[in-house]
Formats: sequence, structure tokens, C-alpha cells
Amino acid sequence: MVRIKYRYFLLRLVFNDKKHGHDIESSEIYQQIKNAVRAVHGDHGIACMDLTLNVKYINVYTNIVFIKVRRQFYRMLWSSLPFVTCIIEKKSKGKSSKLPCFLHTLYVGGTIRCCQKFLIKYHRKELNAMLDKCSSPGERRKIKKSIESASLEEERNRTDISGEPDDD
Repeated sequence: MVRIKYRYFLLRLVFNDKKHGHDIESSEIYQQIKNAVRAVHGDHGIACMDLTLNVKYINVYTNIVFIKVRRQFYRMLWSSLPFVTCIIEKKSKGKSSKLPCFLHTLYVGGTIRCCQKFLIKYHRKELNAMLDKCSSPGERRKIKKSIESASLEEERNRTDISGEPDDD
């Protein structure tokens, strides 16, 4: 029996406005990516992506997105990502608006764990830039707490059962 292999994309949504906390759903990102694949690769691309494409995670505060796709189709997806030009934001009372944006590929990995390790390193580098953009002390605390919890999670994962750290 052969194992199905996947590729995981770590993407950052880049918006024209610098506002944090857009109300975006994973289904909307999925739909926009499918539309881009249809525009670039046609029916063949949609047939390949329909069963394998999956938006695993989205963080609306840091605009980070994890996407999973089968390994044999990841280049097809990768070539379609530049054609995602807007995301529809759901607002209160059933209203929606188009937000112009693009998807910046940060990392492509074979496991979600490798993407998470990269994301922790990326957040550590970007921490100062994020804190400078904060407008209130409460927002600053939220970002610090989020980064610290991710760092602590990495340290917990690095220790084995005996309590000794791994030699990475």
C-alpha cells in the first residue's frame, strides 16, 4: 500500500490596508484559490485540486494561512497563487466587501510540523515590526502572548519523555 504524500503551504495574506483582524473565513480563501486554479489551469486543474486542496488554518490577526495539497499537484497550486487578487470579507448583518490582497508564500514543506517550526522562527524575526505597528498596550500584550505561547509550545515539543532536550 502506498502512502499519499502532501505538501503544506505557509502563506501570508498581504492587504493594501494595514488593519489587523479582518473577518475572513477559510471557505472564502478556498474558493478564491479554486477560482485562480480554474483561471490558470482550466478543468484539469480543478479536477486535480477539488479533492486534495484544504485550508487547514487561518489566523486573522497575523494573516497566516496553512494550505494542504497532494504532492503531485503542489506546483500547479503554486503557479496559481499569484492570481488570487482579492478576498471577500464577511461583515455584520450579511454584508460583504472585497478586500484587494495577494498571497505571499513563506514556506513550502512536507509536513505541517516543519511549517510550524518555520512559522515560529518567522514570528520571532517579525516580532519587533509587529510591536511597532500596535496602537494600544492591549494589542501589544496580545501579540506578545501569542508569540510566547508559540515559543513555549516549541520548547515543550523538543523535550522527550525523560525531560532531556533533543539535539537538533
